[in-house]
Amino acid sequence: MKKITLLFFFASTILAAQSSISWTNAPTNLTFSPGQVVDMELTYNTPDLDYICVWIREVDAAENTVVQYGAFMTCPLGGSPTDTHANSDVINYNYAIPANVPESNTLAAGHFYKIIIFLVDDGGGSANGSVDVTVASSINANSKVTAILNAKHIVGGIEILDRSKFITIHASQTENEWNGTNFTADLRDHFLNGYDVYMGRDTGGVSWFSNQMQEDPARTGYANPAHIASLGLNRRNTYASQTNLHPYEARNTLILGAQKYPFWTGEGQKATNQGWSFANGTATGEYMGRYINEFHGNNGQPVPEFVEIINEPAYEHLGGPEDYTNSLQEVADFHNDVAIAIKAQVPNVKVGGYTAAFPNFEKGDFQRWINRDKLFMDVAGNNMDFWSIHLYDFPSIGGGQKKLRSGSNVEATLDMMEQYSYMSFGEVKPFVISEYGAQMHDYSNQQWSPYRDWLHLKAQNAQLMSFLDRPNNIASAINFVIVKAEWGYNNGIPYNHRLMRKENEPTSYTGQWVYTDMVKFYQLWSDVNGTRIDTFSDNLDIQVDGYVDGNKAYVILNNLNFTDEEIDLDVIEIDGLSIASLIKKHLYLDGSNLPQLLEESIAVNTSTVTLNAESTMILEYTFSNAILIDETTTETKYYATTYLQPIIANQTTNFQVNDVLKSTFGEAVLRVGLGRLHGTSLQPTIKVNGTLVDVPENWRGDNQAQRERFFGVLEIPVPFSLIQADNTVSVEFGDTGGHISTLTLQVFNFSSDLRNLTLDVQDNKLAPSIKLYPNPTKGVINFKGAVNYNNIHVYNIAGLRVKSFKKNTEIDISELTNGIYFLKTDTGHHFKVLKK
Repeated sequence: MKKITLLFFFASTILAAQSSISWTNAPTNLTFSPGQVVDMELTYNTPDLDYICVWIREVDAAENTVVQYGAFMTCPLGGSPTDTHANSDVINYNYAIPANVPESNTLAAGHFYKIIIFLVDDGGGSANGSVDVTVASSINANSKVTAILNAKHIVGGIEILDRSKFITIHASQTENEWNGTNFTADLRDHFLNGYDVYMGRDTGGVSWFSNQMQEDPARTGYANPAHIASLGLNRRNTYASQTNLHPYEARNTLILGAQKYPFWTGEGQKATNQGWSFANGTATGEYMGRYINEFHGNNGQPVPEFVEIINEPAYEHLGGPEDYTNSLQEVADFHNDVAIAIKAQVPNVKVGGYTAAFPNFEKGDFQRWINRDKLFMDVAGNNMDFWSIHLYDFPSIGGGQKKLRSGSNVEATLDMMEQYSYMSFGEVKPFVISEYGAQMHDYSNQQWSPYRDWLHLKAQNAQLMSFLDRPNNIASAINFVIVKAEWGYNNGIPYNHRLMRKENEPTSYTGQWVYTDMVKFYQLWSDVNGTRIDTFSDNLDIQVDGYVDGNKAYVILNNLNFTDEEIDLDVIEIDGLSIASLIKKHLYLDGSNLPQLLEESIAVNTSTVTLNAESTMILEYTFSNAILIDETTTETKYYATTYLQPIIANQTTNFQVNDVLKSTFGEAVLRVGLGRLHGTSLQPTIKVNGTLVDVPENWRGDNQAQRERFFGVLEIPVPFSLIQADNTVSVEFGDTGGHISTLTLQVFNFSSDLRNLTLDVQDNKLAPSIKLYPNPTKGVINFKGAVNYNNIHVYNIAGLRVKSFKKNTEIDISELTNGIYFLKTDTGHHFKVLKK
């Protein structure tokens, strides 16, 4: 969307001694979109008012009119009989900036814009205010975030935040790294209980013990079942005696993952430390199944929830991250054999794969997808209970290049797997994202630094926001942070992804163990809990989510932009509860390249916050009483019947999205996945059921300029009235190349007209504590909540004041015609009301 910036330099000129007019709420610097409505508070004084008008014009250096934009003038007050207008008053007028105003840098030399505010009295006297205007696209308006605290957001039947899925660490309670010379006597308690964190992955135990196992003397290439049982019994008895670990079982939804060696039986196979090699995938699977049965359950650790067959089998195998020609057939066949053998031993455990390190589907114009991930689903999908992948940003690689996934790339990756899963199996099989965050290549061989931690912190927050949007499809998302990772200490360089460091790092690897800056993620999210609520951002680069827990509400903001953003808050509690306190947590990078977590109390009526570049903010509202959640937003994703269509210039590609369930009220977003070379268009022409829809020029995150090509999702609002049970979506580009990877329709069904339900608080800066009711109304209007005012004025949609009321008098607009009206108090409260 083109943005314009209006820079106002207001001057009021008195042309008649007794007349004056001024724009009393004009700021010095405002940003608007073409067509945006500007709230003008005009104060005037005149002996006998005739009319007041506003207009914008292009003028030359001598201020001669060149072009008049929009209507010649729009008049908030005017016409006869003139004596119906007060001669001294303050009026509130909504002036629409014309949509056809060109940018200032396109005008002839010396030309510029003026907004004119003009008053004429009956005696011929006049006064005007002139506003010099600069029209530019370089500065954007504030982003607006809306949160309706009384409306729960349900996705796939899930409405409660499950912290065990999302607030996680790559660890198990049995790891020795929790012990040692730590800054606290009980690190498990301090971290896990203190910050409400959950564990979820162990790739060490099953791999370490495989190297200790004896071969079955009766079956070459199989582990000896008796030896597995013997070692397992010993391990279970040891665990049974470690009673201090048992309370943490509830904090460990275990993903059991096997390292590649010695389990892999294909090309490049390696023997166990005992000198024998697994015979095939069946032998590998039998060992893993027996390991689960003998080392877990009974008096041992709980049985794992998930089993990843092998960790990153194609990390270097098959040409590594850039290859798109090699087939994953051998890996897929191996997964089939292992999964069947595991299930023969442990029927109820969930088994998945292939734990892709580099899900770069778009490589080779999607040949990598076809030869790897699609092939894997086709060959092994029936035996997989979940899809396992790793997602990492590369924020600094090859001398400072940024190759990021956060934002639209993550969305496109998950959408593609979702849609093909649904098309192939009739369901979206869940994801286990067993590692995510950032790999800090340019800094990986350096000593620890807070800035390197920051590169991971900002990535994990951005990606987590995408995962939280899919609570029904994400089975587990593990933040790749290891407790101490002393096994990764190499050539004097500690491992990168650590929760703990030596106190004297980076000067020396000495001192007791203290937290790295990685802990700031957990401190930021430590209190968030409850029921997910309806939230919305008008800027795709500002991710938003929210939860209500009793009398507390949490509104989460994340900035995908590389610049600071001003955020206007519209946090709505429609029952009129008062806000007792508002706490802001803000995780950001300061001017010294140090990550900071600022926690402070701020004014309860705060309406705008500054969200630093790539930062995350959590606002905790505490209300006077528990928040009643009695409205619903129910979200459903509908997948097109086809996907991965080539883009050919000026050729329409049609998609069908069928069996859509639609309520009376709601919203819809069309999600179009694209993989295209840089320099090609990302602005298709799209029709929904034959009607053209506007395609935003923005998407989540950066433009991916340093990735090989763009791979992301365009998110396109669709008028709800266009949505039918069966829908045809047509997509057309003006140039050739790349593919439409996916097409998905998000439908948000509302329990009532939520967007108009909030008319009474939409423009109210103190909205969370005040309710106007009934709304809609037949006449009489009441307030719920403390409203401090002396006078309240009613304006029609044209900005004309039509009624006024003093405090403690009944507000009755029954005599007005039906329609939308604006109420404004003399203390700054704004409301909308629908009269019918």
